[in-house]
Amino acid sequence: MRQDVLNLLDDLAANERGRITTAEVREHLAISEQSASNLMRRLVDAGLLDRVARGAYAPRPLGELGTRAASQDIALAVAAAFAVEPHRIAFRSALDHHGLLAHPARTIQVAMPRRVKLERISGRRLQAIHEPVATIAIGSEWAGAGASVSSVERALLESGGRPSLVGGWTVVASALTHAQLDPLKLSELARELHAEPALRRLGSLSEALNLDRIADNIAPPPEDARPPKTPGWTGAGASGGRCPGGKVAS
Repeated sequence: MRQDVLNLLDDLAANERGRITTAEVREHLAISEQSASNLMRRLVDAGLLDRVARGAYAPRPLGELGTRAASQDIALAVAAAFAVEPHRIAFRSALDHHGLLAHPARTIQVAMPRRVKLERISGRRLQAIHEPVATIAIGSEWAGAGASVSSVERALLESGGRPSLVGGWTVVASALTHAQLDPLKLSELARELHAEPALRRLGSLSEALNLDRIADNIAPPPEDARPPKTPGWTGAGASGGRCPGGKVAS
């Protein structure tokens, strides 16, 4: 049994798997459900695994044992909980992933098409933000370990649509100032998501911050050329206040 457990851990490391479940261990080792649960608990106590959700665990990287998966790598914790379904690390967590926050995000924000009852993953508070499945993958990219994350452009666009979810316009302004983004890609993404209001806010903010390389290249379509809005996405009916006249909202 001991050797079988070691082989299982070796397999996780060799294949860079970010998630393992109690059911997989039970099947792999041909043991009872209770024995599998007891084994996983011992591996957590030994610092080899981190419980991120009910019945789901993430391996802790060697050399950083004792550090919870979410504090070491949010993507690892998110993948362990949601890799098998549509999801995207979003908003403030996405800005954090791209190094655009002055202070690390304490809450993990994940956009998903279903409501979830899970309140914490790997010891961190989870905020699941409902989003239609049709838009989850738009503007997303690989975050590692089986997780997806908003690209820089999408992270800024969704933050401009709902600034209250990232901490307000001051956070958006700081991220916009430090981001290495493609303004044309930002504009194309806004059109694809019908998020022109958020794009115009980012344009006004760029002008206020004298970010000419961004402001001069953001090109919202004319009013009569804009397609109907898709209800439910962050760019439509966004909360968190506007940024009129290029002024940063407090």
